[in-house]
Amino acid sequence: MMKWVKRIATVAVLLGVGFFLYLQYKPEPEPQPEPQPMITFEVTQEAISQTLKVKGKSVYAEEIEVYAPLSAKIHSWNRKNGEQVKKGEVLMALDIKTLQAELKSLEFDIKKMKLDAKIQEISQQQDAETEVIGATGEERKKAFLDREGKRLTNELGQETLAIKEQELSAKKSALATAVVYAPTSGVFLYNEADVKSRMLSEGQLIGKIVNTALVKFKATVSELDVFRIKPGMSVEVQLVGQKDKIFAGVINSVSQFPKLANDSSQPSEFDVVIDLKQDKQLLGGLTLEGEIETQRKENAIVVPTLAIMRDQGAVYVMLDPGNGQPVRRDIKTGMEVGDNTEILKGLKAGDIVVIP
Repeated sequence: MMKWVKRIATVAVLLGVGFFLYLQYKPEPEPQPEPQPMITFEVTQEAISQTLKVKGKSVYAEEIEVYAPLSAKIHSWNRKNGEQVKKGEVLMALDIKTLQAELKSLEFDIKKMKLDAKIQEISQQQDAETEVIGATGEERKKAFLDREGKRLTNELGQETLAIKEQELSAKKSALATAVVYAPTSGVFLYNEADVKSRMLSEGQLIGKIVNTALVKFKATVSELDVFRIKPGMSVEVQLVGQKDKIFAGVINSVSQFPKLANDSSQPSEFDVVIDLKQDKQLLGGLTLEGEIETQRKENAIVVPTLAIMRDQGAVYVMLDPGNGQPVRRDIKTGMEVGDNTEILKGLKAGDIVVIP
């Protein structure tokens, strides 16, 4: 009997310990997930605009080339390469010794020709006074040929004299240009940084004067965007290395012809010239980025693009009428700007749309 009592007691203890352990280590029931709240957006009324980003280089807007007025050696440079000059200042002087010698030679030739012409005229007058009419036809013919020969020689001499006088006038004009003046103000740059020859030919490029105060922005646009822009549009311009500085610009011109490209399979590109307001920070050769406002609309009805859904060509949103039960509302869309889309029909400012 005692054995049975011990066995029952042992079983009871084991059951108690097992139940205690079960209570200690039994898994907690998983909590029921709470329903996620719907994402809501308010329809707004605001100004929206589409922009086009362009990239390019700054270039100086005004560069005037300077040419040699005549063939001559360089006598002296009055301005160094890269030096600031003012309009009317002397850039260089040419050696005029050869030209002066040519002028003296021409003046001597002209004086001699005039003297010869005078002598010829006196001779003709004397011949006319002492001329004896020939007795025979042969003598009269010979006298006529002599007179005509002298007359033609005199005319040829007069024409030659006129040519010499024109040449003299041209050389005198060239002599007046032997000193080269700056046609405008700016920075004078040699055509070659190291001028090796001191002999210039007439019309040879000497250098150029750059107006560093006037800078323009030369960019390119793809054929996909060229019809979105036109002269007169405003542009916000930034330096690539200095984003916090904004420069105001206006499109001056859009090229009507594409740039030459090596790869004909790529879209064509067109040059765009943007005028910039004067600024000391703007230099030629800087990499610039511009943002062109191509389209703008005031008081547009706008909703986040994320809230717009599509189904078999239909465009709609889920509208919350205020009772927490969203309903479908078909809409008509307009411009897409960033993360927002313009609503042309179907919504008004203040409406609430949801993503279920």
